[in-house]
Amino acid sequence: VLIDAHLQFGDVAVMLKLQAQHTVVDVVTQLDHADPEMIRSLMTVHEPSGMLVLPAPVEPTFADQVSGEQMAKLVELCKSFAGHVVIDTPAIFNEVVLSIIEASDDIVLVAGLDIPNIKNVKIGLSTLALLDIPTEKLHLILNRADSKVKLDVAEVERTLRVAAVAHIPSDVVVPISVNKGSPVVLSAPRS
Repeated sequence: VLIDAHLQFGDVAVMLKLQAQHTVVDVVTQLDHADPEMIRSLMTVHEPSGMLVLPAPVEPTFADQVSGEQMAKLVELCKSFAGHVVIDTPAIFNEVVLSIIEASDDIVLVAGLDIPNIKNVKIGLSTLALLDIPTEKLHLILNRADSKVKLDVAEVERTLRVAAVAHIPSDVVVPISVNKGSPVVLSAPRS
């Protein structure tokens, strides 16, 4: 399951070229009488992968209709029928994102190799520490880690005091796959 929790400007449906009938808002408004099968039926199937997707609302104003409590309940219901539940969140700490973090088994922080991005990840890690989020739940991924931007990966890891679990190289197939609406793992699996 992939849930787009970037409730104001989510783009998972666009990136996967999906014409979804239902969004996160449609599902959370029915949570009081929902069961896992009902939740599953409201998701859109990404046919090439078989992944179930729950997109963000199409209008930013609908974001206010989703509470952190509702999102946590949605995550728990999805865990009952999906082997993996991946939630794409915005880079902010609000009630919804904090509820998702609390309900998560693993938290993946994606950092690009630029100073503002590294600064934000450092602040994010400090905030998560203040919230008593166990460090073993946190996983750092360095995106475009082979870019020639005069930042040393080892120095970034020392600065953040976290070793990256993965270094994703820069590759032109990524923006191409985004523009085609086909995940890289499907359109260029050997990349």
